[in-house]
Amino acid sequence: MSEKWRGRVLGLFRRSEEPAQPVTFSAELRSCHPHIAFDATFEFCWQGNDQAAFWTTRQKVTEWADQVSVRYCVTQAGNAENEINTRIAGDVRVQLAVSPQARVAAEAFLEVDRQAALEGLKQQAELERIRYLRENIYSRPDVARSYWLYHHPDRPEELLTIRFEEIAEKFGDVGESRFLVIAKLIDDFLGRLGDGERRYLLGQLGQFFASYDRPDLAERLKAS
Repeated sequence: MSEKWRGRVLGLFRRSEEPAQPVTFSAELRSCHPHIAFDATFEFCWQGNDQAAFWTTRQKVTEWADQVSVRYCVTQAGNAENEINTRIAGDVRVQLAVSPQARVAAEAFLEVDRQAALEGLKQQAELERIRYLRENIYSRPDVARSYWLYHHPDRPEELLTIRFEEIAEKFGDVGESRFLVIAKLIDDFLGRLGDGERRYLLGQLGQFFASYDRPDLAERLKAS
């Protein structure tokens, strides 16, 4: 709770010198999953008969506790309760309970999240494998033959029927097109620069080549 609200709520608790009376009320507090709530019980002592102040205090305390609980799953009720009771203003104590239905629903949400994360990892691994095969295996006929024979040692006669060169050519076309697109973009950019700007940029590019231990490229760029 902010220091501003802490001071205002504490002020409401201390409005009267009359003996304090214990107050208990219940409320639902949100969890991090929609439509799944904590069952909260609030306990505090209240002085005086100012009902407007009482209901304002009750509302503010509930709203603040809700802002904390919404960061937690109902399976983390203990952690949520500890944070609320550590940071809440006044002598308020909060107990959180979770119904069996809410726990089952939350566990179902968590299982969906786990399955989605696992599926994402599987898809990422599959994409990495496809990229590796494309760039390091099928684009090189000699490697592709060895790779195929390694995985099919009992079918060497089929090795002669697979056109690995044509496969590599197809994959090479994809890579070449990509680099041609990049080269055209660079050419278009340089073509729109003035002579001084172009010389400066090419000089910077030469330094970049040299920093990667390719002074030969820097010299070729300088001579072009």
